Amino acid sequence: MSTNRWNDFLGSNLRLGSGRDLRLAAWILCALLTGFLAYVSRVHEITHDVFHEMSLFREAMVLGDFPQNDVFAYTDRVSPSVHHEWATGAILYWATVGSGFGLAGLALLKFALIAALWLLLYRVARMRGAHPYIFALVAFFCFPVFWVGFATVRAQLFTMVAIAAQLWMQEQDWRGRRAWIVLWLAMMVAWLNIHAGFVVGLGLMAFHGLERLGFTWWKTRSIGKSLSATWHLIIAAPVVAASTLINPYGWQYIPYLMRAIAMERPLIREWLPLWHTHDPVGTIAMFAIALALFAYAIRNNPWRRARGAAFLLLAAYMTLKHIRHGSIFGVIWLAYVPAWLSRTAMGKNLVAWIDGHREGFIRVSQGLSAACLLFACYHHFWRPTLPPQPLYSSASYPSDAVAYLKAQNFEGNLMTPFHVGAYISWEMYPEVQVSFDGRYEVAYQPHMMHDHNRFYDAEEGWWKILDKYPTDAVMIHKQADVCGYLDEVIDGRVDTNRAWRKVYEDDAFLVLAHENIALQSVDRTGKIIEDAAALAFTTDHAHRYRMPPTGLADASGK
Repeated sequence: MSTNRWNDFLGSNLRLGSGRDLRLAAWILCALLTGFLAYVSRVHEITHDVFHEMSLFREAMVLGDFPQNDVFAYTDRVSPSVHHEWATGAILYWATVGSGFGLAGLALLKFALIAALWLLLYRVARMRGAHPYIFALVAFFCFPVFWVGFATVRAQLFTMVAIAAQLWMQEQDWRGRRAWIVLWLAMMVAWLNIHAGFVVGLGLMAFHGLERLGFTWWKTRSIGKSLSATWHLIIAAPVVAASTLINPYGWQYIPYLMRAIAMERPLIREWLPLWHTHDPVGTIAMFAIALALFAYAIRNNPWRRARGAAFLLLAAYMTLKHIRHGSIFGVIWLAYVPAWLSRTAMGKNLVAWIDGHREGFIRVSQGLSAACLLFACYHHFWRPTLPPQPLYSSASYPSDAVAYLKAQNFEGNLMTPFHVGAYISWEMYPEVQVSFDGRYEVAYQPHMMHDHNRFYDAEEGWWKILDKYPTDAVMIHKQADVCGYLDEVIDGRVDTNRAWRKVYEDDAFLVLAHENIALQSVDRTGKIIEDAAALAFTTDHAHRYRMPPTGLADASGK
């Protein structure tokens, strides 16, 4: 590829001067990408949200419409049940089961989204004036903050890509182009059906509109010219508001969204403040450095270049409040801060110093790229997993316990931990209904999380939860506190309406069943249990509903 064509791809600002510059920039960017790949290589466990999203879409194909009330649980639920991630389920279903690609389809989807995210972020940063060296070097500071969005595969990853795409559209707007607004409106309709994170896009566009209006007025001192520059944004506001009704739940989406946004989630870790993350010291340190670089860059740039700073500050505040919002902060930071830094004295001196040691930087980048790639391959970054035992996190899936229940032809109500319920629904619905899963406010009354934590954490009167709901069997993770007290139920030392017995156990899970459930006792402790990820994404999950793996079925399921 010629130097000019490379320059066109790398951006219109701060063009690189020669093939030697391009070679150095390419290797530094390669080190960045392989470093990121290594960082997220262990985040390949399939997130539990995948299964409730795909279960809903599969059921919608059976019924010919989306159920307005929950069908997967037997406990206290909300009505209607508005599942704002239904389209994520559709995408995941067709990428895996519908396409026949299975796990390969899931991996391809994840890395396609990641590639789109990095390309968009790089393009926006270059449009704003970021030097490739600066972009690559400072991006490492964001890794510990925004890793949470890269699980396999969260709807949040779609939101990150959509935010990056919107940032690109806003840069088009600053250049006087307006055709992007049609693309943005279409994207918003898709986005609001994929993930409720579309509200971030609305807020980002509102900030952009105010900045556009304010900057134009300051430059022209004319209200008429300011409105002329922003009329398309003003018209788009009511259009995008009306578009929120384009979803399977109609107007009911709005009150659900308002309730979900206002809801506190103190019992879910990713909704806790940033210092509750898995590596608080390292994460807080990198977050502080990212904020310091942001402050330095803003202080050393003219105010007219500070567009986007207000929203980045808001994202930083939300990140401190909630771990999960670090992904949004990371996207905004990467799009904006490298460009501001590139125009400072520190940024220019750093570029000059790198140019003065180009061969050394190339060698270091090559070595780092090779080491990171080897690390990522060692951890099988391309292979989504359903670990039967805790691996890199505390999450694991009861694949063998599910096989046992299927072999025993179990039908009924199964009490499940938070991260397990959706997997049970995917594997065993409609024969089995669950007590709780990751849908939280989407399907369940607010007290359900407290009830489940009361049981699994062995809080006072924990055994009473067994009688509160019509539970036939209980799935228990062996890391749960209640495991140390189960003998009190089995031996009858606590007052429950029915007798309970242990019917299944392996190294990660055990199952209790009440006396009227005919299940044979099986002990699988010490046995090697295979990863069941591949089996979870086969067409068997469509055939068991007497329906083809592609196409809609009628309401009878035929």
